[in-house]
Amino acid sequence: MYGIVLIVVLIIVGGLIAFIGDRLGSKVGKRKMSLFGLRPRHTSIIVTIVTGIAITTVTFGAMAVISKDVRTALFGMEKLQQRIKITQEDLNKADSDLDSAKQEQKHMQVNLEDTRNELVDAKIQTEKMKEHQAKLLADNAELENQNTDLSGQNIYLNATNNTLQLYNNELKSGNNILQEQNNDLVKRNGDLSSKRIVYQAGELIFGGVVPATTDRGAAQNGLAKLIAMANTRIAGTTDGGQADQAGIWIYPEEYENTITKISSVNKDMVVRLIAASNLVKGEPVRSNIELYPDKTVYQDGTMITSGEFVMDGSQNTAQQVLLGFLHDINTIASANGILPDPLRGSIGVISMDQLYSVTETMARVKGKIKLTAYSNGATNILGPLRLVLKVDDLDNNGN
Repeated sequence: MYGIVLIVVLIIVGGLIAFIGDRLGSKVGKRKMSLFGLRPRHTSIIVTIVTGIAITTVTFGAMAVISKDVRTALFGMEKLQQRIKITQEDLNKADSDLDSAKQEQKHMQVNLEDTRNELVDAKIQTEKMKEHQAKLLADNAELENQNTDLSGQNIYLNATNNTLQLYNNELKSGNNILQEQNNDLVKRNGDLSSKRIVYQAGELIFGGVVPATTDRGAAQNGLAKLIAMANTRIAGTTDGGQADQAGIWIYPEEYENTITKISSVNKDMVVRLIAASNLVKGEPVRSNIELYPDKTVYQDGTMITSGEFVMDGSQNTAQQVLLGFLHDINTIASANGILPDPLRGSIGVISMDQLYSVTETMARVKGKIKLTAYSNGATNILGPLRLVLKVDDLDNNGN
């Protein structure tokens, strides 16, 4: 805006000066005025030249007065150029410094990024170390607790060791006493060895059935017959006759209670005489009485049990299978009421011929068989259970 005003002012001033010079030149020409003795025509030229000079002078003067920039351009251009040159050099240096600063900034940024990464790694390592420290503290606390427990256990073990030491001393004393008792038992065993043991404690001496009755005298007679039969068996067992062996001896109270029970139930009662202790030759046969209501457990030909087995054609497998099957029969018959032998626990009876025949038949089979057991005759709870075994070859459908 300032430049436009300046131009307008210069145009107006220049126009005014030109107009004045034109008017002055015209007047000089019309009046044929002469300056410095020159012709009027030359005088007019001089006026025109002076007017142009005036226009230029006034123009530059006005511009110099009005505008500082014009004054600088007219009178301070060389200085301005020097300043521009210095400024340009400063600017170039500043640009160079800026480039250096930018490179330095990039380098600093790379270092800063590296530092940040290292800081992140350091934080991660710090967290790991804190976790590890916490774990170490927990482990240390646990170890302290364990150390406390171990200290307590050590004290307890020391006390226990002292107690065990006392026990050990007592056991040594007891061992000496037991050694003496053992020597005494060895001596007594030698003394007993010189005698013959007829019955072991708990062994079945004799068993039979007393018929049902409500008469006490009949019950007593039935029990007396069984005892007499038992005495006969004892005499035969000792190979020396009745004179060499005392007879059955029963506690009087137990004997009376037995007669009372037999006469009160009015049922056939199974009576078993059991050795009360180891009985040697020549001593009374002290006996206990067992009473059971009699019943028929199996009729003749009743199937007791059966089972299927896989054979491999060997004698050993046949024997193992047969023994296991007989054990199962024993368990089943006992559960159904047959009284087992007090010492051996056996119930079933099978002839040696049949046992051998069945074993040989099973040993010849390679494949599946079926074993079936039947009762051979009616069997009551007193037993024994006589057996008949049947072997079926399921693969070949043979017997």
